[in-house]
Amino acid sequence: MSKKKSPPRRPGRQKRIRLEKGQRRRLRVGGPPRRVVTPRSALAGIGWPAVPPTMESAVLALNYQFEQSQWWPPGTIEALQLRQAEQLLAHAWRTVPFYRDRLAPLTGLKRGQLTMEAWRRIPILTRTDIQDAGHDLVSRALPRGHGTARDASTSGSTGQPVWFKRTRVTGLFFAALNLRYHLWHGRDFSAKSAKIGRLSDPNAVEEPHNWVPGHVSGPMVQLDFSKSVEEQLAWLQRFAPQYLLTFPSNLRALLQGSVETGINIPSLREVATMSEVLEPDLRVKCRRIWGLPVTDVYSAHEVGMIAIQCPEHPHYHVQAESVLVEVLNDHGEPCRPGESGRVVVTDLHNFSSPLIRYDINDIAIPGGPCSCGRGLAVIKSILGRIRNALTLPSGEKVWPAYHFIFDDALGKSLPSLREAQLVQRKLDEIEVRIVATRPVTAEEEARARKALGKAISDAFAFRFVYVDDLPRPPSGKLQVVLSELGD
Repeated sequence: MSKKKSPPRRPGRQKRIRLEKGQRRRLRVGGPPRRVVTPRSALAGIGWPAVPPTMESAVLALNYQFEQSQWWPPGTIEALQLRQAEQLLAHAWRTVPFYRDRLAPLTGLKRGQLTMEAWRRIPILTRTDIQDAGHDLVSRALPRGHGTARDASTSGSTGQPVWFKRTRVTGLFFAALNLRYHLWHGRDFSAKSAKIGRLSDPNAVEEPHNWVPGHVSGPMVQLDFSKSVEEQLAWLQRFAPQYLLTFPSNLRALLQGSVETGINIPSLREVATMSEVLEPDLRVKCRRIWGLPVTDVYSAHEVGMIAIQCPEHPHYHVQAESVLVEVLNDHGEPCRPGESGRVVVTDLHNFSSPLIRYDINDIAIPGGPCSCGRGLAVIKSILGRIRNALTLPSGEKVWPAYHFIFDDALGKSLPSLREAQLVQRKLDEIEVRIVATRPVTAEEEARARKALGKAISDAFAFRFVYVDDLPRPPSGKLQVVLSELGD
């Protein structure tokens, strides 16, 4: 008996494929692609299909794996994370002096026996631990192929300078996850992109460059966010980008400036934010004023991308292929969905300065399984990392860049700096609270005062106050820049 033939699928129809335990994945079947994504070719005369260079080939190969692993069940992802963590732990125990005693709680575990229960026996790594460890936190022998270890530093959101090393491999994973971020949110790689953030030289003229790892893209230009809101809006009008990347606080100022001046950027399709907490009201405000969606990414300088906003929801998916993330309560136990706790991160691929169970001083709330079908863990919201604005005597608001102030200004001027906090109580004065490991000399303080004036504004008088400790609010999160002027 002949079977009745099914009607042919229409081009572009969405097909659902059922995965393990009810997980779902959407595939586009038939019809032309919505956009052309072209990898960069390293061979002269061959543009399509592209033959990419070695590093970009690795980025593409990782994304091929990411496309599969994002749909795996959480248990499968965790098992593979622990397998990779075993290799990191073995390397750290052999070649990093700091970890010889620290990993003693895992003595006796054989290969393949690492569990999350055993993993949590490892002490939490703090910023102070990193500072005190110094070179003892650096591997004495990198594995073959990881490249040269290079110095990096960050103050983080606590104002504590942290120095560490990273390799070619850590850069590779950052690039691959950045590509995933663009792919998840369906960005047009041929479009123009603009970034308003921190530049090493605020007055530098940035030449257009590629903005998509491993691919040919439209131009991207950058502007230092210390420029006034009017200058930023005028710059965006001239360049007419389709995408804008900036800090949430700067986006808020741009939206307000747009309302006050009537200046809009009609070319924009999407705004992406970074480095600060993106509050829900800012998404609503951007939709209302510019008619645009906002997407966000959660990252830290020490470990790269931690979580990327889901393509279908405002919450975030942990980038489990690169980092092992724990959200822990006051007892060091995993928080349940909806509970707030401190974020502890392990970079699974930094073999030069292994940061194992590193408390990055952020507070977050985990979420339950996502309806998009991805097995990657959910972070419902991030509560920390709010950057306050300082008010100039003219009334203009400025948002100091953490790295520029604490690494370049205070960090380079005060070798004994442990922590710092800027507090504004008057329009023309900033109180600079300093925790130092030794007394600061008059010459160092004068150098730091001059550097702060250059980094923020010389309209302020900077009054230095030396303290033994900086008070924390109930959340445990230190506000590095604190304004007490009110609205």
